Amino acid sequence: MKNENFVQIPNKMFADTNNDEKLVYVKLLQSQMVGYLDKDNRTTMTTVPMLVALLGWSEGTRSNKRVEVSLNGLKEKGYINFESTKKVFVVEINNLDNNEEHVVSVDWKSSGVKFKGFTKIYYSVIDNLLEDKDFTLYAYAEYRTMKTHQYRICYAEWALILNCKERQAFDIVNDSKVIVKVSNGFDSDTKRRETNSYLTFNSVEDEEEVSLKPTYKDKSSESKEKETEKPVVKKSKKNSEKEAKGLKDEIGKFFGNTMEDNIFKKMASDKRITSVEQAMEIQDINKPMSLAMWKVVQDSDNSFVRDYGNKKLQNKAWKNKFGDDLNEAIRKDKESAHKTKFTSKYFFKTITEYYVDGEERVITADELYDYVNHKMVYSDSETYFTPSNILQDLKCIKVTDKI
Repeated sequence: MKNENFVQIPNKMFADTNNDEKLVYVKLLQSQMVGYLDKDNRTTMTTVPMLVALLGWSEGTRSNKRVEVSLNGLKEKGYINFESTKKVFVVEINNLDNNEEHVVSVDWKSSGVKFKGFTKIYYSVIDNLLEDKDFTLYAYAEYRTMKTHQYRICYAEWALILNCKERQAFDIVNDSKVIVKVSNGFDSDTKRRETNSYLTFNSVEDEEEVSLKPTYKDKSSESKEKETEKPVVKKSKKNSEKEAKGLKDEIGKFFGNTMEDNIFKKMASDKRITSVEQAMEIQDINKPMSLAMWKVVQDSDNSFVRDYGNKKLQNKAWKNKFGDDLNEAIRKDKESAHKTKFTSKYFFKTITEYYVDGEERVITADELYDYVNHKMVYSDSETYFTPSNILQDLKCIKVTDKI
C-alpha cells in the first residue's frame, strides 16, 4: 500500500461539511490528474455531469442539483473557489493551514471536540464509500485511529459528525459495514456508557488488539492523538521509523499487513474464497467479478461477503464497466445448467429420428436439446416429439429404452 495513490481531506471538514460535500471535495482532488498543482492552490477543470458520474449517482436534474449545492457549500466554507458551474469550469482547491486547531463546543465534553491536520484516504477505498454516510463514517474512524491509544467515540459525537440526531446516529453507525466497533463500555470523561473505539473495515489491526490499548484522554491540544498528516505526498522519516517499518513489512510477509490481506481474512470463513485475488473480485469496485465469485456472493454464510458483494453488484459505475460481461456469463451458466438437466434424462435412452421417406437416424441428447431449444420440435411428453413446419422432411422423433 505504500506506493498507492491517496487524497488528504482537512480534518476541519468533520466539523462543518456534510457527507455530499466531502465526497465532491474528494472527487475534485482525484481529478487533479487532469489538472495541475501550483505553490498555494490546486486547480482542476470539471463539469457537473462529470462529477455526478464520478460519484456513481444517477444522471439527471436531481443529482446535478445535489452536486451544485455541495460545490456552493464548499465554496462558502472556504475549501474551494470557482466562478460558475455552467459547462466546463475551473475549480481552485484552497490551501489550508495544517496546524490550525478547530474546536467545537459541546455540552457533553468540557474540552470540546478538536479537529486538526489532514486524514489520508487511499484511492482504492474511495469508490467503496459512495453510498449513504459511508465516506464520513470511514474517514472519521480513520482520523481517530491512534498508534498507541484508542480514541473512544460516543453516539453524541457521531451525531455531531454526521449532522443528525443521536438516535439516528446510533442506527447509522450500527448498520454500517465500513467501520467495525470495538466495545468498551463506560467512559469516565464523557460520562457515557456507549462510547466505543472504531476500526475501518480494511484496518490491519483487529478488535482484540485495539481493545487492549489504553484509552486516550484529551488533556491538551498536543497529543497522543494520531500524528497530524501534512498536505503533501511525501515526507522524510527518521531512521528509527524506517527500521520499525522495515520490521513491520517483514512481519507482514508472514501475517499480512495490507488492506487486501485483511479483507481476505474477513472472508476466509467461506472456504470457496481461497486467495486475496478472489476476495478482491468480491469487494474491489475496480475489478471484474467472475461467475464463481458471483455464486459465492449469492449464498455465502459470511455476511461480509454477501454485503460487500451485493454492494459492488449494485454500484452503477461498476455495472457500466463490468456488468455486461458478468450477465453474459450468468446467462450461459443458466443455459448450461438447463441443458445438463434436459440431456441427463436421456443418458440411457435411444433417440431416433423418423423421416417421411422412411429413413431413420439415431441422434444424441445434445442434438435433441438443440431441436427443443430452438423450437424446431414440440412435445406433450418426453418420449415423442413432433417437428415444426421448419423440418418438413422429419416425421417425428421417438425416445425408447436402450436395449
